[in-house]
Amino acid sequence: MQNHQKLTIVGGILLAITYLIFNYHEVYPEIEFNYAYISGIAMIIAFMASFGLFYKDRFK
Repeated sequence: MQNHQKLTIVGGILLAITYLIFNYHEVYPEIEFNYAYISGIAMIIAFMASFGLFYKDRFK
């Protein structure tokens, strides 16, 4: 399995985690900081890295 495929899988897992944390935060709003932002930023980084690895030859 290539690196961009692994990063896409990691991004998908982080997407699910972000969704679950966000829904948990909506059920329990007394928690002040929404930790979904952390996993969401990590998800975006993983997807951007996967995209970069997939298209690195076209960038040149």
